Amino acid sequence: MKKDKSILIIISFLIIILFFKSSLQGAEESLPIPDPINPYLVSKKNFPEFELPAIQNEAERNYLGVSKNGDFTIGQIKAEILIIEFYSFYCPHCQRAAPDVNEVYQQIQNRPDIKEKIKIIGIGAGNSDYEISSFKNKYKVPFPLFPDKRMEIFRSLRLRVTPTFIGIKINKNGTLEQFYFREGGFEDSQKFLAEIIKFSGIEPGEKNEKANM
Repeated sequence: MKKDKSILIIISFLIIILFFKSSLQGAEESLPIPDPINPYLVSKKNFPEFELPAIQNEAERNYLGVSKNGDFTIGQIKAEILIIEFYSFYCPHCQRAAPDVNEVYQQIQNRPDIKEKIKIIGIGAGNSDYEISSFKNKYKVPFPLFPDKRMEIFRSLRLRVTPTFIGIKINKNGTLEQFYFREGGFEDSQKFLAEIIKFSGIEPGEKNEKANM
């Protein structure tokens, strides 16, 4: 009897190991494989269009180049490159990252060659209008923030953590192309912006060159 029980225990143990191994393999297969040249890109892919609520603040409307009449799509934003930060009011990592993201915004605004080409928005996963406003005021966020109260956008993109940063190219034909994806914050705002410029393929300095002609 003891021998039979030992065999059953061993068999049960092996079954459990095989189950977890197959689960891990399935999870690994579902994970994106980074591009060897661009570590922040799984694969160049079309990015889904989605709507954002109308902006009441005139300065923010002018920054994005959108109308105040009703909701708008991200493809209507007047920019070549859009950086989207998915964050949460309650996320301590997002709170720590806020000054760094503000620095990126300021670096862009201080450069005439890219300030009209690159824009930033934030989307609060699971956050209400009140929580969006509180986060903006507390951390002095200079760029537009939008609520995603039911996390519909967050889930539709299959995101996992906050903060998550996504770089989007807004093509002239209206299509959107993802070129950058980073989960978690960053330590060096200058390096982050350099990565965005490099992997987006935009040509900084073009406006200065035209002005000097």
